[in-house]
Amino acid sequence: MIDIIVTVCVLISLIFSILGVIGLFRFPDFYTRIHAAGLVGSFGILFMGAAVLIYAAGLFFSGEGAWLNFGAHILIALVVTVITGTTSTHAIARSAYRSGNRPDAKSDALKDDIESMKRREEKKR
Repeated sequence: MIDIIVTVCVLISLIFSILGVIGLFRFPDFYTRIHAAGLVGSFGILFMGAAVLIYAAGLFFSGEGAWLNFGAHILIALVVTVITGTTSTHAIARSAYRSGNRPDAKSDALKDDIESMKRREEKKR
């Protein structure tokens, strides 16, 4: 039973990783590509870590002593990966924006909202 759950988690991790690679090739600009790589990579690692934790739980219930080694290492790796992955993605995107790499947006929703709010304020006066 645990083997099936581990296999499902590994397959979900594989699907997320493949979607991240497809996103790197298909998305038009830097920001959408880094979003795909960062977000999907984190989910891929989380599901792979869940598979290892479930396997470690299976070792615990079967009475083997290696469960603590697997569990402790993967928990540390998951925490470090999630924190550093999201932080580095944010730092890379911020440095790209500050260096002049602007998003390739056909329309700027925030700018449109601000302009419509200004027009409403002018009509009220």
